[in-house]
Amino acid sequence: MPSSIAGIEPGKGFGAVVMATLTLDELTLIDKYGPHLNYEPAGGWNEQTDCTLVKTHCCFCGVQCGIQLKVHENKVVGFEPWEEFPVNRGMLCPKGVKRYLQNEHPDRLLSPLVRTHQGFAEVGWDEALNSELPTGFTS
Repeated sequence: MPSSIAGIEPGKGFGAVVMATLTLDELTLIDKYGPHLNYEPAGGWNEQTDCTLVKTHCCFCGVQCGIQLKVHENKVVGFEPWEEFPVNRGMLCPKGVKRYLQNEHPDRLLSPLVRTHQGFAEVGWDEALNSELPTGFTS
């Protein structure tokens, strides 16, 4: 493995490979990247009275269940069952029920990360897409 990607750290045991070094303390990392377990969606859990229902499908798996998203001020704030949809007849699995929360979730990565000796660093999309893969990785 190239030394720019991973290194062997003394005192970690024979053959131990250190993949990344934390650049921030653990609490700062959790605050910045999560997990945020008790996340409240944009607009809170309160019922929004002036929502628009948008019929779409859940994209979490290949079944593509029908769902009606509740949109308030151009943000998804909830969902309603789409009972006329023939595949799921308004029912959703536990993943589908929470899927709408992902767009605004604070743990969602919005920029690419590159592994360095110092840990992970944010880079621009052009740099990430045009960079070469380290030795040992394939596209």
